[in-house]
Amino acid sequence: MITRSRLRPIIGEQIRLRPFQGRDLSRVITWRRDGELRRGALWGEGVFGPREARRWLRAVTDAGDSSRLIFAVELRASGRLVGLTNLIRIDRASGTAYFGVVIGEKDCWGRGVGGETLRLMLGRATALGLRKVLLEVAADNPRAIELYRRVGFVTEGVLRRQLVRPEGAIDVLVMAYFLEE
Repeated sequence: MITRSRLRPIIGEQIRLRPFQGRDLSRVITWRRDGELRRGALWGEGVFGPREARRWLRAVTDAGDSSRLIFAVELRASGRLVGLTNLIRIDRASGTAYFGVVIGEKDCWGRGVGGETLRLMLGRATALGLRKVLLEVAADNPRAIELYRRVGFVTEGVLRRQLVRPEGAIDVLVMAYFLEE
């Protein structure tokens, strides 16, 4: 069961992570329709319109699902929604979860928003008592790979030719960060 403390906003220097709300859906739809974002986020090509967005919102705000935490990323100074982040496949028995982040507003790229989001979510993973956070990233996403390595993620494996792109199949890296030594 998700406790109220897991749903409280997480406040950083320049961002605030908070639960998603209905008013956020138009931005999420826009992001899901952007080919560059879809590619970097490993989102599929399927339709994502208002109906799918409402279904997604119900799922991500389900307080009874303790296997995931999904937050909206907003700038503290303006309250502007700029992205989303998550810990999914939370497995308390093994002490693991998978991390994801999408900064959907491209004018926020390169401003430290993704890095701060990652560090805040690693702090939340630590608070949950997890020992290891994993992620998957396309091998053709060097900016994301560099960020993850800079924070301390290491490559644990490669899913060879996992993603089919117009230019051909590409690898997906599985990376991990250990919260305890």
